[in-house]
Amino acid sequence: MSNYHIKSLEEYFQVYRKSIRNPELFWEEIAEEHFTWRKRWDEIFSYDFKKPEVKWYEGAKLNITENCIDRHLHI
Repeated sequence: MSNYHIKSLEEYFQVYRKSIRNPELFWEEIAEEHFTWRKRWDEIFSYDFKKPEVKWYEGAKLNITENCIDRHLHI
C-alpha cells in the first residue's frame, strides 16, 4: 500500500472499499508502512461491542518519540 494522497472522491471510495473488505489487512499495511515498531502486534484488533471494548495492535510496542519526532530530524 502506498501513501494515500487522495485526489478525488472516487479514489476515496476505492480506499474505503479496501478498508471494509479486509480491515485487518488494511490496518496492518497502514501500521507497517507508517510506524516503526519495537515489537510487532499479536493481533491487529479485537472488539466486543457488548461491553463495549475495542483493542488495537495488542501486544505491540513502539516508541512514540521515534515515530513522531526522530524520523523527521535531518541529522
